[in-house]
Amino acid sequence: PYTLVACGALVALVYAQVDEPPGALESRVAHLLADLKRLARARRTTPPLAPFPAECLAHETPARLDQSEAVFHALAQFLHDSLAAERVTLAGAVRIVLNLLADLCAMLTHQYGHTAAEVEARIDRLHSPLRSQITAYHRQQDQGG
Repeated sequence: PYTLVACGALVALVYAQVDEPPGALESRVAHLLADLKRLARARRTTPPLAPFPAECLAHETPARLDQSEAVFHALAQFLHDSLAAERVTLAGAVRIVLNLLADLCAMLTHQYGHTAAEVEARIDRLHSPLRSQITAYHRQQDQGG
């Protein structure tokens, strides 16, 4: 769960960089989640490249939260550096983070035994947090942070 939250925050961080007209956020988040569902569906029948180690399947701990936050910061810095060096476009960065999140969602099926409906319900629950996080990142950018 912590890794899913961190990856969702990464999607919000990258998407907050996209120029959009005022009022487009609601429809854009809905579009992002539709893309995420499509990508997650495509992974249902494909085994993951590497399953989570058994210790990752154990109960979440504060140490796991720290690890997930560290992964978030490392990936955010990687994407920031790639964008700054023009190694990846902003549209490419959005595709990267959506595919990463889709891979994590697929793990819910492959290793946790969640049904397709459960995975899609979990994706639906990302709508409000994504919208809120993107709005917070926009405010931070507007304040020069």
